[in-house]
Amino acid sequence: MSENDKGLRAAVIALAGYRGGNGLAPLDAIEAYWREQLESRGVAPSRAELDPRGFSKALTNCFIAEAITPRHLRLRLTGQHLSEVMGMDMRGMPLSALILPDSRPHLEQLIAEALAGPARPTRINIFAPPRFGQPALYGGMVLLPLRNEPGAPQRMLGAFATVGKQGRAPRRFRILGAGAENRPAIAPGRPVLQVIEGGLSERV
Repeated sequence: MSENDKGLRAAVIALAGYRGGNGLAPLDAIEAYWREQLESRGVAPSRAELDPRGFSKALTNCFIAEAITPRHLRLRLTGQHLSEVMGMDMRGMPLSALILPDSRPHLEQLIAEALAGPARPTRINIFAPPRFGQPALYGGMVLLPLRNEPGAPQRMLGAFATVGKQGRAPRRFRILGAGAENRPAIAPGRPVLQVIEGGLSERV
């Protein structure tokens, strides 16, 4: 079995866990809060306008990042889950530290599009390949642009969640697919998998 086939098989198993346990629900919760703020204000919320009570059940999965270049984000505030998966305090680290080198150009492109384009969510499907002491781990991120504040760098509200056994830290991920289109929540028990180059993406 090729490495790509192993990756596909592991991602399918992980997605089955997502279906049963809804392990990526924090991404939906934080995106739903951001969308509510966008719709009520007519513009994306600023960092100062965020109310953690609106996504309290997903606080351990959220992060705040700021742009250090048009293609790179630095983590400023991070939830506990990110620190556990990486085995360190990620504050001050680039977001790309989560991503394997061969997927970092893709991440840079997604960041550039999210920062330059209209305010909309960017969903990223990620997969940590299995290694000794590290079982296959499926995950997801969402990047949500925040409104610029005078004198402050451009910022993003984000969320990170995984499905499966974490294994030995740190874990780093390959990007399987991403999109900035409107994304409805997955209906329980009815995921549809689309094979793409290097992995899977999910659709309803």
